[in-house]
Amino acid sequence: MTQSVSLKDKKQAPAAPPAPASMNVMALVGAVVIATGAATGVTLFVMKRSQHASATHEAAAHSEHAPAVVAPGYTLSLEPFLVMATDERHMFHAMRVTLAVEFQSGATEDTVRPFAPRVRDAALTQLRSTPYEVAVNPAQMDHLREELQNRFQATGAPRIARVLITDLVVQ
Repeated sequence: MTQSVSLKDKKQAPAAPPAPASMNVMALVGAVVIATGAATGVTLFVMKRSQHASATHEAAAHSEHAPAVVAPGYTLSLEPFLVMATDERHMFHAMRVTLAVEFQSGATEDTVRPFAPRVRDAALTQLRSTPYEVAVNPAQMDHLREELQNRFQATGAPRIARVLITDLVVQ
């Protein structure tokens, strides 16, 4: 009698050892981290959307009571300035500034253009006296605009509405 042994019995691989407990814990921790991240993401998304919706609603309500925006008059764009600003240690820093002067509605190029050299001179005078620390501080830009506007109005230029700093590079 011959005993028949199938190839399947001979080639059967040994059973894999059971996964250690640490692998199960790692999988559980990974699942918890992913679930927490997803929940946080969804929460932030929903909060951001609700804030945006309320801000949009408030803006719409506020715009109904806001005054109408008045179109500016003629705008005089000045050529770029290159001046040296000094810091508190008396070190020089190159400063490139481009300005535009916006006039009130009704001002025309013919009434404004003759004042361009005076406005440019006033701008250079003010910018040369501007400390480096003021030039690099974004919180000081409104103050710098105000000082420039006061100087420009002193030139006799009619009806200046605002000064625009259209380019500012400080090294």
